[in-house]
Amino acid sequence: MRVADRDHDNGAFASLTTNDAMSWLMALGPIKEVDPRMKAARNPQEQREIAIENLRVALWDIQRFDHLFPSHVYSKTPNFKVSRLDYWPKWKEPHKEVRVGGPGPQKVDAYKDAKRLKSYVMTHFNTLAFTQPELAQSLPNTPPQGPAGNWIGTKKAWLTPASTLLPKLILDKGGRDTPFVVYFQHDVMLIMEILEVKRISWPEPGPEASSTEYLYEPCAPAPLVPMMETPKIPLVLVRYSYMEGRPEGGSEFLTLHLEARVRELLPRGTSDDDVRVELETRLSSGEEMPVEHLRMFARLLSHNADLIDQEWAADQQSHWNIPTEVKNETHISFFVPCLRPRFKAVEEIETGKVPAPYAQCGECKKDATKRCAARKCRAVCYCSRECAKANWSQHKADCKVSKKIASDPDSLPKDTLYIPVCAYIHWTLDFGFASEQEGVKMGGPPTEENPRNEYGPERFVCRVALPDVGQGQWDPHQGKVIYHDRGGTAYLYDRRRSVIVRLGPQEPTKAMVHGVTIPFHEAGYRKLSAVVRERGAQGQLLFVWVRRVGDCIEVDLKDIPDQRVIRWD
Repeated sequence: MRVADRDHDNGAFASLTTNDAMSWLMALGPIKEVDPRMKAARNPQEQREIAIENLRVALWDIQRFDHLFPSHVYSKTPNFKVSRLDYWPKWKEPHKEVRVGGPGPQKVDAYKDAKRLKSYVMTHFNTLAFTQPELAQSLPNTPPQGPAGNWIGTKKAWLTPASTLLPKLILDKGGRDTPFVVYFQHDVMLIMEILEVKRISWPEPGPEASSTEYLYEPCAPAPLVPMMETPKIPLVLVRYSYMEGRPEGGSEFLTLHLEARVRELLPRGTSDDDVRVELETRLSSGEEMPVEHLRMFARLLSHNADLIDQEWAADQQSHWNIPTEVKNETHISFFVPCLRPRFKAVEEIETGKVPAPYAQCGECKKDATKRCAARKCRAVCYCSRECAKANWSQHKADCKVSKKIASDPDSLPKDTLYIPVCAYIHWTLDFGFASEQEGVKMGGPPTEENPRNEYGPERFVCRVALPDVGQGQWDPHQGKVIYHDRGGTAYLYDRRRSVIVRLGPQEPTKAMVHGVTIPFHEAGYRKLSAVVRERGAQGQLLFVWVRRVGDCIEVDLKDIPDQRVIRWD
């Protein structure tokens, strides 16, 4: 038997090779390039260290630690104390009125029973809302071979306790019927004993949400999107054991610990033989899955075990009165079913550099900490009040370009589109939603405060999606396809998703409902529609050069970048 052990076991994260780590990275999501430091590494060991560290960054990010736990940034030193998280109120109590798979609709009113809903983990947790897009289209029952297929299989296993087991534990029988989860394939087995379910709340937007710094600084402690029902995410704390092969004398974890757990569920006086039979029945009724998926799942648990403060983990083992033999075969870990890499992590992995917002003084080019004081600009940084005053004569013309859109649009350069940055959509995808479409659809209302400029005066690439433009009809009289511009909504965003705006003829009216005025550059929008239709993929998608100009985004519709060399999702 080989128990999860970080030094030598296949179920330990540290046993990954360089190729394993690189394969995982490519299978995780939109990562396309290789960290340039890999090529400059002096030896294979250094290459492996870089690859493993990149993978750790990706796995940290894929569980959304930066947003779920703003006080915890990625660190090589284990420092994550799950003891600081709240318990779910009465999470082990049964709630038969919300029985999963039971007859009839749920007898819960989301508004009248809001207080009671706080104790229902699954009522607030939608698996599809926090996972990869493939889940919305259903993951394949038989994933393909290789790292990508292993990752799909692992995701399915990762979500099973959240989507299948937790409702039974929490809503049906209060956790008294299924104390552990089993995955197996022949003589390979992964057993997880669920110890606790912790609460992870998206912090509610509060009065401070009107503060510019509060909204847009990295790791903001509140989501940018007010939600009618703020989702709650369960963090499931587990004791797990990964085994390859059963020892002749049996496993101490199985015989000492799980037998004792099973005995608690059986009538008093049940014989030892009957307890062992019941345990074997429960083990054999687990979920069968390929060994490659099991190993990847075990390694994910091993990675999370490495994140936990080790003193706290050891205390948990002692707290539960676990015999030494069982401690040697188990580790404390957790899982959070929020599987989707964010885009700054992808950029960091591909470039070897941590993405940092532009912070150079617009006047003297020194490091700067302040931005243009205008609430609707935030495009230029300054190191001091003196530099801001000195630069005003140059910056004044750009500071509020949006005024020209409303008062004198003919004075704007031709072949250029100007989009007020207050058309910014709060990118809900960063907060766990399953797809770009859902993120755009659920984007919050525009605000009167603009996001900070992360690129300075330099131009950068954005992707434009304008689906309605690509639809046309064949006109037999003219002998060609005629495009009927329906005035559809266009979405424009950069790789980091630091810029994401929504524009179209109907958007200013929508914004007015929320008390926000957004000038609409109609001539630029019509030109954009024509360019996307003519040069975009399927007449709908196009990469364009943009730059931040004061309180607007300037889109160059004349100098279109080579679409073939741009590689990002």
